[in-house]
Amino acid sequence: MEKTKLLIVDDHHENILFLSHLISGEDIQVLSAKSAEEALSLLMNHDFALALMDVQMPGMSGFELARLVRALKKTRHLPMILMTSRQQDRSVVFEGYETGAVDFLFKPLDPHAVRSKVRTFVLLEQQRRLLNKQVHEMELLKKKAEEANLAKSHFLANISHEIRTPLGAVLGFADILSQDKLSESERHEFLEVIRRNGELLLRLIDDILDLTKIEAQRLEFEKKEFSLLDLLKDIEAVLAFRATEKGIALNVQSVEENLLFVSDPLRIKQILFNVIGNAIKFTCKGQVDVKVKVEDAVSDRESCQARKITFTVRDTGMGLTVDEVQKLFKPFAQADVSTARRFGGTGLGLVISQQLAQKLGGDLKLISSEVQVGSVFEITLVLEEVGTVTHSPVTSTASIEPLVGSSFEGKVILIVDDVSDNRLLIDRYLRHLNVSLLQAGSGIEALELAFERHIDLILMDIQMPLMDGYEAVQRLRRNGFTAPIVALTAHATREETLKCLRAGCDAVLTKPIRRGDLILSLHDWLCSNRQELPMLQ
Repeated sequence: MEKTKLLIVDDHHENILFLSHLISGEDIQVLSAKSAEEALSLLMNHDFALALMDVQMPGMSGFELARLVRALKKTRHLPMILMTSRQQDRSVVFEGYETGAVDFLFKPLDPHAVRSKVRTFVLLEQQRRLLNKQVHEMELLKKKAEEANLAKSHFLANISHEIRTPLGAVLGFADILSQDKLSESERHEFLEVIRRNGELLLRLIDDILDLTKIEAQRLEFEKKEFSLLDLLKDIEAVLAFRATEKGIALNVQSVEENLLFVSDPLRIKQILFNVIGNAIKFTCKGQVDVKVKVEDAVSDRESCQARKITFTVRDTGMGLTVDEVQKLFKPFAQADVSTARRFGGTGLGLVISQQLAQKLGGDLKLISSEVQVGSVFEITLVLEEVGTVTHSPVTSTASIEPLVGSSFEGKVILIVDDVSDNRLLIDRYLRHLNVSLLQAGSGIEALELAFERHIDLILMDIQMPLMDGYEAVQRLRRNGFTAPIVALTAHATREETLKCLRAGCDAVLTKPIRRGDLILSLHDWLCSNRQELPMLQ
């Protein structure tokens, strides 16, 4: 901690030594001056908590020095204690107070009085410093909060644009489909526009949720084996289409060995999709090159072979300014509104990708960027290698269509959701499966139907008024209902899944519900030969 500085002004050296001995301590630094002129020089170069000044000095007296100290901006609030041997002269005391002194000490000095008064002012100074520090910290926090609020306001303005653009397409083409006479090809084209923009809205929501989970330290990771070669092929297959649409080349370097690693392949894909997709988005001509380097790394576990994987993404795009580079990995700080409107996006992709890479033991960095030349990003990950793939994995090309038909014939399914549009959607998904469909708009209604009718499976919404899905499922199980219950929830978290399973659900589907996922889940719980379930492409 910084020491508190005290100033002694006295023309007698022995007085300075005596006072210094009385008031010095571990948290105190004593400086001294033998004249008013010397004192003024010290006052201009140091911040003192207290000045002890002799009244009778040759040249400028203590009174004159006190008046000058009060007149100077830097020292006008400095506490001053005047020292005098004229104890009986009241005029001296009055003049001292008029000059701005806060107290008097009379010679010969009483050591106890000196220590007591000095300690009081030292404590006051320490409290003043602490208060100033707290005020400064509060001002910094306030400034950061204001900057964060401003950034979020800009972000929300961009988000509004990002939501309204695809939403306008969804609502507009839905209106056209409902009113205009269209050819079959036009209907398919407009439905594809609606689907594509719906997917865009879903990705937007997922980005915002991911960032929220990261900031709350609640992002979930899975560990599973995956092939690096297959992962790269998947990424290239998806992003090559985007590059072709823009008339640019996408070159993804493969790896020589088909290595198997243990990590979260979905999160790794998310990182690569964001970074490479960003490079494609901001490149109008030229190419995007992705190079992959695999090398040995140090592992915490002796039984595992750790590998450092470096992905270098180089583009010939628009590049970044110095200001844009500084904002690149800050949440809610997309380049600017014009960039957002021209290229789209929330500005969250790189922020999320960097956080994900760091959570996976690596990092995402901008290596270089030049306006109108391009940028180079580097992703590093340290992964556990568990071997190599010795044969090509067999991938099923089956779709959900073979599941449709006699597999579900005669089954009775209860759809429980307080939103009628959601019930209608699921009804339309399942209507062609030769099943009997019942609907309930609340947990209470679901309980009544479940014990009045034979039910083979319940699709249970979780968030409902009056009686939510958790309570409805628990009551069903307590009263002997044994048929499968599949939870439908809008909360895509592991905690939500576990909560549903603990309540008595057999499976959980996350909204928005995909037709294929729903039918596969029904097949899994309504058909006896579950092991024969084909993989959905």
